[in-house]
Amino acid sequence: MKKWTVFVLLFALSASLTSFAQVSSKEMEKNVRKIYKDLLKEIDKNKDGKMSKDEFYAIWKDKTVAEKNYKAWDTNKDGYIVEDEYVKAAMDMGKKK
Repeated sequence: MKKWTVFVLLFALSASLTSFAQVSSKEMEKNVRKIYKDLLKEIDKNKDGKMSKDEFYAIWKDKTVAEKNYKAWDTNKDGYIVEDEYVKAAMDMGKKK
């Protein structure tokens, strides 16, 4: 896995959330979905179309941060982060800014 690519994708998400007020929610959702798909290409080792806990934790150096973020994004607590969960969590974060 290219750690820098994952970093860039997470940075893109952060930048998108920062500019939330400047774009429509539809455009924001489109951007977040693209970021999720790009991130999934990098970390979905078994190609099942979702992020497992192990796949998600692998991109974080700080496991405490990984756990906090994982809990925030795995909203249904099934052990996977799917696109809709990721998008909803990211959109909710953008609204809090």
